[in-house]
Order: sequence, then structure tokens, then C-alpha cells
Amino acid sequence: MMKRVIAVLDLPPRRSLPNVRASFQVTATRWNAEVLWITNPLHSCHPFWQKMFVCEHVQSLLGSSHVLQLDNDMVIRSDCPAPFDLVPPTDFAMVSGRQSPQRRVDRASWNQQAHEEWARRCDVIPAPAWTHPNGGLYLYGTDAFGLMFAEIISNLLPTGGKHDLGCDECLIVNQLWTYHRSAIRFLPVDYNVNLHQNDCWVSNPVMQSYIYHFVARAKERLPQVRWQRTDPVELPYPWDKRSRAIVERWGNQPPESFILENITHIETAANLLAAYPAMRIIVTERRARQPIGCEAIRNHDRQGQFDVTETAYLNPIKLLLRLGPNARRVGFSVHSIGENRIDS
Repeated sequence: MMKRVIAVLDLPPRRSLPNVRASFQVTATRWNAEVLWITNPLHSCHPFWQKMFVCEHVQSLLGSSHVLQLDNDMVIRSDCPAPFDLVPPTDFAMVSGRQSPQRRVDRASWNQQAHEEWARRCDVIPAPAWTHPNGGLYLYGTDAFGLMFAEIISNLLPTGGKHDLGCDECLIVNQLWTYHRSAIRFLPVDYNVNLHQNDCWVSNPVMQSYIYHFVARAKERLPQVRWQRTDPVELPYPWDKRSRAIVERWGNQPPESFILENITHIETAANLLAAYPAMRIIVTERRARQPIGCEAIRNHDRQGQFDVTETAYLNPIKLLLRLGPNARRVGFSVHSIGENRIDS
């Protein structure tokens, strides 16, 4: 089997923190991989450009390798499956940069403008805006993509070493789109969660997915994050009694799916999805066929309050935004009270 390598540019002035290094090392042991900490500059250029030299560096030190190239402001949860098993070394895997519904990917978006400007500078085809990756994680084989990185590096001097407009992401995705389009693969967002785009997660120290990327102001939270899974599992919202009782009952043997009968129980859903990364949740929304009067609503009836004020449409939005990337494991079913039929 080809050697597995986790390669990390760990350059001053922002060296990796102890919890980053510990999570990488423990994970590498589980994955039967080697961690390569690159602590000296590979070239006299900006770190965005130095990322392009990592492939050659790994090849020269360790030979043909399947490389997971990570930034040093990321943390891996201790139960994270190996992405090496998801993508062969002949493909190039990334994680999408669009992780928020507010992130535009149309023809007038920042993504598209950046792709087009770097394509002009490097004389390649601009990749579509929707392909822009969340820089920080690249998974590839050195044999398959060594020449591609060499071609990118050949643009360093002609472009004057500029490092604006999402430099490394644009350099890589444009080159892939031009010459290796069929090799592009996208991993689930779980493998590179951009906390700058997931506000509901950044302040919670309990990791709710596999790999966190502490981008921009989110870096302030990096020292507090807890990446080691406990038994019983630590919940991001420990005060939620419903989910605590369910986790105690299930232990390490959850069902494949769980029916959440009240859409306002957001913290219950968040805890269960964080605790059981393979489980799906089906939200059943019960709607009364007859109008409900205000006098019938009690303070604890949160669903009824939304119904009577004609604002129940806010519930799915609140739920999905709070769940972040875990929302991809949520489905909805709606039926009226008194009816047996369910419309999915």
C-alpha cells in the first residue's frame, strides 16, 4: 500500500498549538500514516505559494505517497475516519468553500472574480465559482499530481509572487479544472469545517464534526476546543435532558435514524448528530388542520407559539443553521394532525 502522509506547513510566526499537534499525531497512528511537520520555509515566498512545494518535498523525503496536506490551524476529532479510504491517490480531493447559505457562487461572486483573475495571470481556464475549495485540506497522490504542482510553481515569478484573492485555492482549482477535471473529488464538509462560516459552532468547545478549521477570528477559540471523544460521549449542549436520556439508553449502538417529533427541540437534534456521526434524523412536523386560538397556547408550547403567529416557516431555518454541516443528515416529513398519510 502507498505510504500515507499528513503534511503540515508549520512556519513562524503562527506555529501550531499543542492540541493541534496532539490531535494530528494520535490520528496519524490510527490511520497508519506519518506526520511530516514542515518547520522551515520551502522557498522564499508567501506561505500560500509554499503550499505548492509540499508535494515535491514529500516525494523527495518519503517517495511515492498519498498526501493529506493540512493547515496548522486545524484540529482532528479522535474518531475521524481516514479520508485516505474515501479517495484513491489518482484523484484530487478537497472540501467545498461554500459552507453557508449566504456564500455566493454566482458569476458576479468573489469566487468567480478570483478564479478569473488568477486564470488570466497563469493562462489557464477559470474554474466555476462553485468549485472553490476551503483551503487547508488537499488530498492527492504525489505520482499523479507532482507535475501539476510543478506547473503551478512555474507561475511564481511571472505573477510576481502575488498572494491575494484566495491565492492557493485559485491556483489549485484552476489548474485542476484545466488539466485534471475528471480527477476532482469533494469530501463531505465534515472533513474541513470552516468555523468562520459556522457561527453556531465556533463558540462551543465540544467538536460536533470530524475536522475543524479555525479561520480568521475563529482562531481565538482554537486553544479551548476538545478533540478527544469521551465514553460516555460529551455532548455540545449537556443541559438538554432529552438527548442525555437517549444517549444513556443507546450507548454506542444507536439506530440508523431517529424521528424528532418536535422541530423546536434543536439542541436535542444537535446533541444526537454530534454523538452519532452515522445517524440520520427525520423531523416530523405536525400541523393542525384547524386554526388554533391564542388562548389555547401555553408558555411551554413553543411549536404552538410558532403556529398561532404564522411563523412556523422559521423553524426549519433555525434548525438547519444551528446544526451546521450536520444538517446534511436531516430529513423532513410533514403531516396534518388527524391524518395518517405522510408527505416526505
